[in-house]
Amino acid sequence: MASRVRATGNNFILASLLATLSYLPFQLVAQFTLIICVLLFVVDPFPTSRLVSVAGVAVVLAITKARQHFLILEANEEELQQQQQQQQQSVNATHDDK
Repeated sequence: MASRVRATGNNFILASLLATLSYLPFQLVAQFTLIICVLLFVVDPFPTSRLVSVAGVAVVLAITKARQHFLILEANEEELQQQQQQQQQSVNATHDDK
């Protein structure tokens, strides 16, 4: 029975940590993840853990690139909407002059 409680307690701590990280800014979580991966790579001599560290860095890199791409697309979309509004306003202004 004690091992069951202990396992549940460990999962609760991990779940609480992940829930807390979800409220932090993306850059902070990414930096924290990279630091953990670097520490794991340097401190743990087992090849499997080093592969996990490299995979973690690759995942953070992929998410960062996807986020930057999304932000660029969002900025371009907003700029396009502003241009369309300006064009519509200029068309309306020319119609009002006539």
